[in-house]
Amino acid sequence: MLCPRFARPLLTRNERALADSWETDGYQALSVFPNPLNSISLFVLLDLLGATNPNVPSYFQSTHWAYQNIAKLEERMRSLHLLDTKPSHPFLPDANKQASQFTRGYIEDDHVPFMARGVHILHLITSPFPTVWHTMDDDGEHLDGPTVQDWAKVVTAFAAEWMDLEGLLPPHRNLRRGNKTEL
Repeated sequence: MLCPRFARPLLTRNERALADSWETDGYQALSVFPNPLNSISLFVLLDLLGATNPNVPSYFQSTHWAYQNIAKLEERMRSLHLLDTKPSHPFLPDANKQASQFTRGYIEDDHVPFMARGVHILHLITSPFPTVWHTMDDDGEHLDGPTVQDWAKVVTAFAAEWMDLEGLLPPHRNLRRGNKTEL
């Protein structure tokens, strides 16, 4: 199956097999979840994020709340000068996307077998794809270091908030200003 807006080859057997095994392999009696698939509260797929000035849309209305959370984190981190890049627009520009603006089109990727089984997906993938994607120049030399570092910071902060780690991590010291800051 190819998605209406973006063509990608059919999924490999690995993604389908993993989703299937996580759905059918049960946990022991008295476990909180019946199987590994049901233990996924949010599947975050990171893809093609290393190019300069990325644009990552919000693809699914069902997880737009998570997209809004990570977009707010990016905004807060930029306002605190914790990110190195100065893009022409936020990496995550769709925080204010309205329900009526969502379409059925999406980028078919590794998440599809999980989505088909009811797992909530936050797909963080640039659109349009980087110009070097699937060419001979699609290598580490064409990654933008500051962009990759900023993604690492934003995704780490999102994971820390998701896991409710406040108070368990040491305070961040903003080396540029020499004072403590909070996200």
